[in-house]
Amino acid sequence: MLIRMRSCLPRGHSFGLFATTFTLVFPMFGGIGFAQAPAASQAESVQDLVNRLTPEQKQQFDQATKAFNAQRYADALAVYKQMLSQLQGDPVISKFASEAALNTGDTNYPMTILKPLVTANPDDWQAVALLTRACAESGDKTCRDSGMAHMIDLYPRGVTPRGMLHYILERIKVGEDTLVIRTSLEPWGNYKVYDLGQVSKDGKIFLRITLESGDFDQIQFAKEHPKEASEGIRSFSLDAYRETGLNSNGQRTQTHYTYKFFVGRPPYDTVRDEFIEIANGKARPLSSRTNLVVP
Repeated sequence: MLIRMRSCLPRGHSFGLFATTFTLVFPMFGGIGFAQAPAASQAESVQDLVNRLTPEQKQQFDQATKAFNAQRYADALAVYKQMLSQLQGDPVISKFASEAALNTGDTNYPMTILKPLVTANPDDWQAVALLTRACAESGDKTCRDSGMAHMIDLYPRGVTPRGMLHYILERIKVGEDTLVIRTSLEPWGNYKVYDLGQVSKDGKIFLRITLESGDFDQIQFAKEHPKEASEGIRSFSLDAYRETGLNSNGQRTQTHYTYKFFVGRPPYDTVRDEFIEIANGKARPLSSRTNLVVP
């Protein structure tokens, strides 16, 4: 297998771009993102909710939003729960409360309130994505895999917002750092990213890990694995990109690592384990190249 050496991340794959993948009504919600879904899903929008809130409830909602924006998730959750005592089962507040709870490490509460939402409206992509995350973080693999398949089903039908190519599947503590794993609804970018891991410390992302299957790699793969290639099987690689500061010209730089190659897409549990190994610094790369300028 050819070991690839890259000079940079592709356009649209640079370190500052991932946070803007979703079209958000409230930009501070960096997880699922509460953009209004297509009308076919018949899901309540944020504006629908706001229009029917009393002045006091609007003040509560604003208070919770500010707390969430400041990453005071427990404070935000407390206010959302208070609102739900008055507006029982409200979809928007339930989803905001679920994301806040997940960010505190609570998976039981989100599963309790999200399952009825998904049952009532299987096309509510926000509820499906959050429930899938809750299942993943609780260790319920059957529920997780079912949710992932559900999201893949919603995507080609246009239920998810245009331009939304991936969503948060799991948030994992790795030592003092946090690993957020996003899975793709459609492989994206020049390198065809299927899964993305973002490792952060104090809210700042310093390492990205990817499962990729670039089209240009398939030519060499077909030469080395003609039978598999003829059956439509692709080669995949496990890569990582670490920030290495500014160079003498003031340009941001990075180190690119290639860790592994796979014949065919590996299952999510394999990807998860590999991402954690890399995030913990326990994996040894096959190749690396450093001080590469980030475009």
